[in-house]
Amino acid sequence: MKTIYKEDMQECKRRVDAWWNHEIIDRAVVQIRVSPEPAFVDESNLPEMNPQIAEAWFMDPQIVIQRLKKELSKTHFGGEAFPVMPAVSGRMVAITAAYLGCPLEFIDTKTVWSHPFLTDWTDRPTFRFNPENEWWQKSETLLKTAVEQADGYYVSVPDLNGPTEILARIRGTQRLALDFYDNPQFIKPAMREINQAWYDYWQACVDITHQAGGYFFWMGIWSDIPTTDLQSDFSLMMSKDMFDEYFLPFIAEQTEMVQRTIYHLDGPGAVRHLDSLLDLPHLDGVQWVPGAGAKPAVEWIPLLKRIQDAGKLVYIYCEGYHVETLLKELNPEGLMLVVEDCKSMDEAQKLLDNMTIWCKGK
Repeated sequence: MKTIYKEDMQECKRRVDAWWNHEIIDRAVVQIRVSPEPAFVDESNLPEMNPQIAEAWFMDPQIVIQRLKKELSKTHFGGEAFPVMPAVSGRMVAITAAYLGCPLEFIDTKTVWSHPFLTDWTDRPTFRFNPENEWWQKSETLLKTAVEQADGYYVSVPDLNGPTEILARIRGTQRLALDFYDNPQFIKPAMREINQAWYDYWQACVDITHQAGGYFFWMGIWSDIPTTDLQSDFSLMMSKDMFDEYFLPFIAEQTEMVQRTIYHLDGPGAVRHLDSLLDLPHLDGVQWVPGAGAKPAVEWIPLLKRIQDAGKLVYIYCEGYHVETLLKELNPEGLMLVVEDCKSMDEAQKLLDNMTIWCKGK
């Protein structure tokens, strides 16, 4: 018998489809995940941690998929939250760097490090899709196994991150920052290769994970056509002019490679690049993350209005008690909320009912 994690899947797909088209059916779309009990497997029974055990926690299909199925079974997916399995963990940030040669070090069940390996620009490898890469083959096996065993859940593409983060891991963040002054001639050719490799790995992941009825990436947004996020957290270190010269053309290229794209704008230091991003005609939306220690999303209404006024979709995390204010100040069409503090299914349902009332009142 097929497992059912979510009863109202088709209704929610219609709401999200309206969101992609800047329309609304009855209320703004919202993702609400409620875990009545701790979702993670009890790690107290694990043997003493070592790199082999840590790697198995992330890369052994038998361990990973059973653990993630248990998490799915303990989660209530309210609103437009879908049961999605991230078979390749997002804790392996910018795993594309590993696909291109970065050694990975598994520390424990929460931490993975990638180590830079490019010390000499004049002796760098060509960055391209390599089907023989160890970490790609392990990721491919994870994704295929997760899809083969899928019984009521979707499988998302890994968090491949953006070409700037990939290059920062390959070269090292500090070295790359200095390269903009000491070796600028090497950056664009490397970015060009990485951008194509990023797309080739993304397409390979999509070919595996595309299941009947939809595509997903780590934000959990359903789409009936291929979609992904775009990122450049390294841009926090860049002036607007340098960002526009070195990074923006490759982001623009990504928006043309993939049919639907959401840019992950992370932290106040990245806001200087917002206007450049909003000018990209093929970018669909912006995820705004205020960052650690910053004001919550409800305190950034003018910025969120800038995004909506530019004709882009908005995706934000928020607390339930801020939802009414956000719906009052912003257009519910094209607004996706991820509410993080609902403690029960009844609380989630009450919020959904109230959202319908608040949206009708606009």
